[in-house]
Amino acid sequence: MLIKEYRITLPFTKEEYRLGQKYMTARKTQESSNTGDNVELLEKCAFTDKNGIKGVYTHKVFLLKKSLPRYASAILPKSALKIEEKSWNSFPNTKTVYSCPFFGEKFYLCIESVHKDGRTEEENVFRLNKDLLKKRIIDHVDIARDEIDGKDVKPEEDPRIFKSKLTGRGPLTSPNWRNEVNPAMVVYKLVTVNFNYWGFQNKVENLVQTNGLREVFLKAHRSLFCWMDEWIDLSEEQIEQFEKSTYQLMMDNNKIERKLGDDFKNMNISDSNTSSPNENEKIIYSKGDFKCPNVNCQHVCNECKHMMMTTTTKTTKTVTETTTTVQSPICYRNMNPDSINVMN
Repeated sequence: MLIKEYRITLPFTKEEYRLGQKYMTARKTQESSNTGDNVELLEKCAFTDKNGIKGVYTHKVFLLKKSLPRYASAILPKSALKIEEKSWNSFPNTKTVYSCPFFGEKFYLCIESVHKDGRTEEENVFRLNKDLLKKRIIDHVDIARDEIDGKDVKPEEDPRIFKSKLTGRGPLTSPNWRNEVNPAMVVYKLVTVNFNYWGFQNKVENLVQTNGLREVFLKAHRSLFCWMDEWIDLSEEQIEQFEKSTYQLMMDNNKIERKLGDDFKNMNISDSNTSSPNENEKIIYSKGDFKCPNVNCQHVCNECKHMMMTTTTKTTKTVTETTTTVQSPICYRNMNPDSINVMN
């Protein structure tokens, strides 16, 4: 098992980061929506964590095929191409767990995140016990000075060049910029990966940590900083609209064939009073075996084979009956696996 704690200092407040992260994630999804691999959203519901903070729980399945080399997808069994993601987002604290049915309990990946205002680093923000502290490796990610692959370098997304016209922040040219910027915050990401196969464990665990997640964290936060003028003045409502427009754009480009219903898009999570996902609040979308909670469901959509809801209303005196049939909230959703939510 390899445990790394990534610490990323940024010239934002925690609240600015919360909104900017949502914008950045949506834009990254737009930019990387061309592989055609599937993402199935199985659950999305409200929950309340142990500290009483409300959040959103999601359960997704990533079906990886087109993003893999052809020979790999040809020889690997289908179960090896499926990645499950379970995420609990109660900002400023988030947790995301990934698993693969093919490897069973032999593979485990967990990303826990904490976001704190100020530049002073806490030495045990995740409250690890002594044994885990001995195993933990601290890795400082510097968005300005850490190198990225040359093919990914964009001058307009270089924190050493970018200067915000709206805030005056940047460029980050000083070797000591992390101790000089104001405002400042620290993003802590505790990544635990376990690949319990003798002979492959160290190589795979290091590959996931260094070549995989660290690079993703570095690139994403470089973009977050250099896109600042695009999102810094946006309201919460405007960013939510941008998120929705991302899904609409992908649908228009046939990248999403599953449509989110209004009840799902506008779900109010503030009504949750439970410490874990409540069965009454779950909206379950499972291709092929969709079960609508409405007892009046009678029909099946010819295209997606999901249930259609039929509701009947009666007027008084005239006893006029009106029957309305509407499509179920979701039919089929197809997204790029690059949208895997490691940014949580």
